[in-house]
Amino acid sequence: MMNDFSSASSLNPSARQYVDDLFGGLVPSAGETTVALMHRLERDGHIWDNWAVQAPRKADGLMIQWTMGVYWPSPHSHGAVLLSPDACWPHCMNEMAAREAERAGVALAWFNRLELAYDPPDTRRVGPVFEGWPEYPFGAVAAWAWGLQRCVDALLLTGLALPGCIGVIGHSRGGKAALLAGATDPRIAATIAHNSGTGGGSSFQVVGEGSESLAALAARFPHWLGPRASDAKTQQHITEIDNLPLLLAIAPRGLYLMQAGDDAWANPPGTQYAFEQLQPAWAALGRQHCIDWQERTGGHPMTGLDWQRAAAFLQRVVAGESTGKAHS
Repeated sequence: MMNDFSSASSLNPSARQYVDDLFGGLVPSAGETTVALMHRLERDGHIWDNWAVQAPRKADGLMIQWTMGVYWPSPHSHGAVLLSPDACWPHCMNEMAAREAERAGVALAWFNRLELAYDPPDTRRVGPVFEGWPEYPFGAVAAWAWGLQRCVDALLLTGLALPGCIGVIGHSRGGKAALLAGATDPRIAATIAHNSGTGGGSSFQVVGEGSESLAALAARFPHWLGPRASDAKTQQHITEIDNLPLLLAIAPRGLYLMQAGDDAWANPPGTQYAFEQLQPAWAALGRQHCIDWQERTGGHPMTGLDWQRAAAFLQRVVAGESTGKAHS
């Protein structure tokens, strides 16, 4: 499947500049994604799949391969699918997550983003995607977003998922990747970011006490970002642009910003501010049901409640339903 959505060409100039300055641009497409079923386990009427996903790299045409798992609940007839890159974190992706998604009638798909771009303590830019495009300045967040888009390819190729029914969800750094993928791929029906913080769903212009600054992000995790993001003048420009132009590219599709109010490092005030600034754009399009923000207590990791809410939001977007908001 050839879909060149790994491009900022559809973004407005401000959003494109934001992507270039912060993330070092995007990973370009190099050819068709393929998928092959490696194993299927049927248990209690449910299906657990392991799929081999392959996509060519630009450097030499060799294939990058990784595993995508999918839990198809019963019954699931071409219904909603929620895709996560966070299989590297057992406190995030686990059987509980699949069961909570199932309660909303949503299939759950996942992959380990570290199979594409490593996240090492020494902050080197290493991994198959970096090796595939050595001359490009993108960081790991862009590589993980590329992986989400290629897994959307793969889900559609399975024949068990349909366009307009796939949502992406990411936790923390995975949430940054989910937002970048959702903003640059119109096939993604809903984008859900959980405690994504600086460089994710929180505004750079409203920074709460104890929240991560852009300078701190660039100093601690330079490999996530583009090389220009470490420059003080570029950081000032990123702050002036803010994240709103990128997030507005998701409209009128679904956008859900999930936040723990006691996760100060992830900048809860900045996330709430971003939502408040974005909401009128969806309202003007008559798509109020496709944007949401919810805050809870309980710290940084994803909880069962988070998975319940995320799956319900995707179903709401897919079904085109409107519902009231609840914050707790």
